[in-house]
Amino acid sequence: MVNLEVLCKISWTASRLDNLGGHYIKQLLTSLLTVMTFAVLGNAFVGNSIIEWYMELEKPWYLVPLWAFIVVGILYYIMAGTIVYRQLVNFTESKRRKTAFLLTIGMLAGNEVWNYLFFGLKSTFLGFISLIPFLMLVAGLAYTLKKVDLFSFVILIPYLFWLGYDLIWTYGLHMENI
Repeated sequence: MVNLEVLCKISWTASRLDNLGGHYIKQLLTSLLTVMTFAVLGNAFVGNSIIEWYMELEKPWYLVPLWAFIVVGILYYIMAGTIVYRQLVNFTESKRRKTAFLLTIGMLAGNEVWNYLFFGLKSTFLGFISLIPFLMLVAGLAYTLKKVDLFSFVILIPYLFWLGYDLIWTYGLHMENI
């Protein structure tokens, strides 16, 4: 559980840094805290289902090993944190920039909702079907980022390909376990 006192200290420190000219540090701390909050909440909804449920499922032959998912997960949170940071640092009155920020938060939330639907509810069907709107949201984010932040767009592209693979393996997993 996230300690409220620690969050208050981080927030206070970030506001003090801003007064000292640490705008970029404040945005970095905000980005890290945002991504870490989503990761912690997402893991809280999953519980032990990776060990108790997922490991017992019949897997399609083309499914990557569990360690690869861990690597992708770490890279995902680094990518998401980078995108959040870049949107906060460059936050302007631009409607597209605000849309990019909101879609990034939507991506973070959607990823954790997917974790809950798949692992938390132990549903291969919901894991597969929920990827469709999630992929559409991330594609919308990519489209928006291409217009406002080319670097963030470029680092998002591999994740789009990964989501395509996610659709394939979750469908295969569902079909193997009907």
